[in-house]
Parts: sequence; structure tokens; C-alpha cells
Amino acid sequence: MMPVIQPTPDQSGTHLPTNGWHRRRNWLTSGLLLVLAWMLYLPSTRYGFVDYDDVRILKDHPELYGQPGLAADLKAIFVTSFPREEPLLVRDVSWAVDSRIFGFGNAVGYHLGNVLLHGVVVALVFAVLLGSTRRYDFALATAAAYLVLAVHVEPVAWIMGRKDILSALFMLLALGTQTKRLAAGKFGVQCAWYAATLSFFALALLSKISVLTFPLVLFLHAILLPYLNRERPPATRFPWDWTVARELGLLLPSLCFSGVVYLWYQRTLDQAGVFDRGYTAHGLAHLWNLLIVNPCGFWLYLRQIFLPFHSCLFYAWPQIEPSFPFWQKMVALATLAGSLGAGLWLFRRQKDLFFYYAAFFVLMIPYLNLIFIGIWVADRYLYFSVVCVLAIAISAAEWAWKHSTRVLRWALVLAGVAWLADNGYEAISYLPVWRNAESLWQYHVALPGHPPAAYNNLAAAYYAEFGEAVARQDTLRAATALRKMKTVVEAGLAEYWPDQKQPPPPQTYFLFFLRSLIEEVNGDPDAALASLLMADRLHPGFDSTNLNLSRLYRRLAATTKDAQQRAIYLQAAHDRLATYIALVFRGRSPPPEVRQEMADLETACSALAQPAARTTKSSP
Repeated sequence: MMPVIQPTPDQSGTHLPTNGWHRRRNWLTSGLLLVLAWMLYLPSTRYGFVDYDDVRILKDHPELYGQPGLAADLKAIFVTSFPREEPLLVRDVSWAVDSRIFGFGNAVGYHLGNVLLHGVVVALVFAVLLGSTRRYDFALATAAAYLVLAVHVEPVAWIMGRKDILSALFMLLALGTQTKRLAAGKFGVQCAWYAATLSFFALALLSKISVLTFPLVLFLHAILLPYLNRERPPATRFPWDWTVARELGLLLPSLCFSGVVYLWYQRTLDQAGVFDRGYTAHGLAHLWNLLIVNPCGFWLYLRQIFLPFHSCLFYAWPQIEPSFPFWQKMVALATLAGSLGAGLWLFRRQKDLFFYYAAFFVLMIPYLNLIFIGIWVADRYLYFSVVCVLAIAISAAEWAWKHSTRVLRWALVLAGVAWLADNGYEAISYLPVWRNAESLWQYHVALPGHPPAAYNNLAAAYYAEFGEAVARQDTLRAATALRKMKTVVEAGLAEYWPDQKQPPPPQTYFLFFLRSLIEEVNGDPDAALASLLMADRLHPGFDSTNLNLSRLYRRLAATTKDAQQRAIYLQAAHDRLATYIALVFRGRSPPPEVRQEMADLETACSALAQPAARTTKSSP
């Protein structure tokens, strides 16, 4: 067990030099960290879109980010197109500014924005830690470790990582202004810093929904700051005095704002059908899944922080299983018990480290799938919270260095160098993977234990390339993209459906959906219909399958000469479109083009029904 660290005059902050040289040193250090972060990720400014959310959420919405003027963009973001799936107004405004400077369809601006903001975040990590702890070496070591982490490649190199970077930036600013408030003497100055803290929190929450739990981090920071800056020894008894009550009162406004945004967001997700996507466990069964999967996820996070390899957009483990293996249950339960015990010990003996420990878990609460099942583990989830893990690791290394022999110190140096080399190598080698959609998904297909989504997204990327080539009348490129798409789809089916005498597994439904697109382009609507119906049997209720079935039935109705068959096709097209509308819009009014499509189908069905009715009446 780590002995209690007692403050020394140079650690406590009471004798910390504050002359001009040290101020200049701090500014120079922040600037150097900022520039190094820019240099590391500057190559990503040459990258494009990767066709995974960045197209669906950004590139497909010129009405939000590609209007003739910035004022029109802002009106769409704040008024005409609000509310949307997520109320990420700050992120959207930053994209609108990028679009205004570099052009809506130009990926350079969005990537450059990520790189510039990431550099500011790295510098702020140093500045905020220095302000809270008054320990230059500790703040520098933690910020330098943060700089080289391989887990940052995903949020920085991916355009969609903007929300992670912006939210981290404003959370750091909120912590910095709270430190200023707690050090201020005058009531008016304290109020000003408190207002700034609340403002930065609001900006962070409007950058990413997961900031919902951040007010608890602010509360922990406020009551534990004397231990962080060593004004109180870390093992002294915690004073349950009026300070705690005061900070609880100051916590209420931010908690109320979080609660309002959470209720709004939950209602939005419910309307979008997120809670009805195939996961059926509830109550104790759901809690059991969380108990087994989440602790294992934390071990994977630790591996990616300290021994990163095979970084990817989504990890195949841990996941929900019909029956978890015994070893995983034991690991999960032991991890939970050990985490609780470590937290209690830190609160009693190392209250400075307890802040980082508790803050990490508080920040990760939104990623625990408590309400609905989404992605279990993702590198971007660590973007801000990893500061807490690094702070604990640096503190442990600092203690070990002071209490070790020369041999053990050399071992610490070698371990540190190996860690830096491993993270640096992984970051440098993983960064080019994000160059474009093809490179990203080819990399994922080549990973061991890759999920079917790797094939799905690679094939979908080729289909997007095919569509762009058709729009530009580039027949050679279109044919090449379609051929690549077919190769990927068949390779995926061969891997996940090796015995084609048996029914295909449910996980292949999207590959059949993609196969139908190829068959339709190649002029084989009957084969496309068979593939779509197979996709529908394997995964009922998929909105895109129903939409494509509706449109394919309508095209088949236009080509058949049999009136009875035409009526069957048109009725099927109508029913599938109605199912699509129910799945996607859930009682809300669909957009005008979808309403017009339904009206056209209703008119066509009525036109066929009228002659049939007249024929029935004239029959003897």
C-alpha cells in the first residue's frame, strides 16, 4: 500500500515562487505543449470524411452548415432545425464557422479545427493541474503523458470527435475558474468566477451530452482542493463543515440544468426508437449484464492507456453474451469489490488522489449503458477522463521514485520510456488509418476478431464512392467502386455464413441489404427483392430495409403488365412505406418529400382499386 504522502514546503504551495520567471516558464510550457500537440496531429488536416456519422450528421446537412451566410446557418441551428437528435449547439456553431472559412464540403476545415482545439486542451491540462496542485513537475508530467496517448487519435483525427474536444476544453475552463473562485477573497469576485464556471459548464454540456455528470466533479474539486494543493495533509480527517453545505447549494443550478437536458434528451431518444433496438433485458437481468460487462470494459480501457495495440473504432469485447464465462464473472466481481475498497482507502488516506479516482468514475457514468445499450468501449470516451488516470499513475511513479533504490529507479525510467514508445508508435501508426473511409474500414476488416460492422462499413463506403462517381458521370470509377463493394459483401457473407446450406445468421442482415443495392444497380430487381426480404427476415424493423422495399415494389409495379400483380406490388410498397414512417418518425410528421411519396402511393392504389370495383359491380 502507498504510504501517506505528507506535504513538504516545496509541495504545499505556501512557498511556491511567484516571480516573473516562473510565470514566463508556465506560459512557455503551455505554449510548447500546444505546439507539440499541433505537430503530432497536423497530418490529419489532409484527411477526408470516413463515412461513419460524419457524412450522416455533417455532410448530409447543408441546411445547417452550408447556407449562403453564417447568420442563416445560425438560424437553422438554433431555430428552424432545432431540436435535433442531440442539442449540441456549440459543436454545430463551430462546424458552421469551419464551413464558412473553408467551404461546406471541404474536410480540411473540420480537421484543422479539431487539431487546433486539441492543442489548446493539452495546454489547459497543464495549466489547470498547475493551478489546482501548485506542482509544476506533476502538472508537466501529466500533461506530457496526455499529449502522447494513442487513445486520442480517434477523437482528434475523426471529424465527429469535435464534441469530445470542445466538451473537454470547457470542462477544463470550468475547473480553472472554480479554482480562481475558491482562491478569491472578495464576495463580488467569487460571484464573477462562479458565473464563469456555470457558463463554461453550460457550453460543455451543449458540446456533448456526457457532460451531464460533470457538476459532481466540480463539487468534488471544490471540497477537496485543499488536499490537491497540499494545504491539508492527504490523510487528515475530512472536515464535514459548512463548506460542504455551501458547495452543495452552489451545485444545484448546474444539477438542474443537467436534469432538464437529460429529460429532454431521453424523450428525444425515446421518440427516435433508440430504446427499442433489439435489447430485451430489463430489471435484474439488465443489472447483471452491466455488472459483468462494465468492469471488464474498464480493464480494456487501462490496457489501451498503458499498453495500447490494435486500436479501433469499436471493440469486439466485452459484449453481451447469452451466458458469460465463469472467469469473466469472477474478474468482474473482483474488480467491483477492489474498486470500492480502493476508493474507501484513498478517501481515508490519500484524499488528493481520491479526487482523481472518484472524478474518473463520475465522468464515465454516461458511458456505462445504464439506460440503454449502445457502445461498451470507445477510445473517445476517455478523451477527458483519462487525465484522472494519468494523474494517479504519475503520483504513484513520483512516490516510487522518492522511495526506491537506484535499480528500481532505472526500472521506472525504462518502464516510462517503454510506455512513451508504445503510445507514440501506436498513435503514429494508427493516425494514417483515418485518412479516408476506405483506409479506415480496410484496417478494421484486417483486425483479428473484427465484427461484421467492419465489412458493412467498408462496403457502404464503396457504395458512397459509387454514388459520387455516378453524379460526376465517371463511369470507370463507378464500376470500380461497385466491383469493390461486391467483393467486400461476398467476403463478409463467406466469413459469417460459411455453410450456405444452413440459414444465414442474423448478423449478416446488413450484408444482404447491401447485396440488394448491387443487384438493383446491375438491373436484377428480382434478386434485389430476394436479398431485401432476407435482410428483413434476419432483422425485422430495420427502417432502411422497409424504405428500400417500398421503392423497389413501386418500380416492379411500373414494369409489370399484370394488373393484379401491379396492385399487389403497389399495396406492398404502400405498407412498407407506412412501416418506415412509423419506425423513423414515431407519430411525428414526416418531411414533405416523404409525405408526397406516401400520397403518390395512395393515389396509385386508389386508381387501381376503382376499375376493380367497377368490374365487380358489372359481373352477373
